Amino acid sequence: MFFRAYYPNAPISDFVENFWAYGFDSVCLRERIFPSGTFELVFNLRDDEIRIYKDARSNGFQRYSGAVISGPYAGPFITDTALESCVIGVHFKPGGAFPFLGVDADELHDRDIDLGVIWGRAAIRLSSSTRSTSVFR
Repeated sequence: MFFRAYYPNAPISDFVENFWAYGFDSVCLRERIFPSGTFELVFNLRDDEIRIYKDARSNGFQRYSGAVISGPYAGPFITDTALESCVIGVHFKPGGAFPFLGVDADELHDRDIDLGVIWGRAAIRLSSSTRSTSVFR
């Protein structure tokens, strides 16, 4: 497993706790993500897909594009690490995502949405460029 975090300086540090990169190569196919109470912006650098399972006992999942906004969760959720061997993200501070996403926390409480829903075609271009310039190559 590979994990790196970058803690930005002001003025970005007023909004963003950290930028992170994560690489996973394991026989474990799912990972439990514990709630942080804040927004995450996640990019899958290998595939244009992210899968979220609501609980560990279920095989049912929600499929998203390779660029997703994860809202503040009250409890854990499960991700599919088989598809997410190389991901990067932005971990926002409480209230920090609003200037970038324009979404209140209550609108995405316990939810994920494709970044394209908010940013439109710009999200598709950004997601494509992150996959072509992967930090894991």
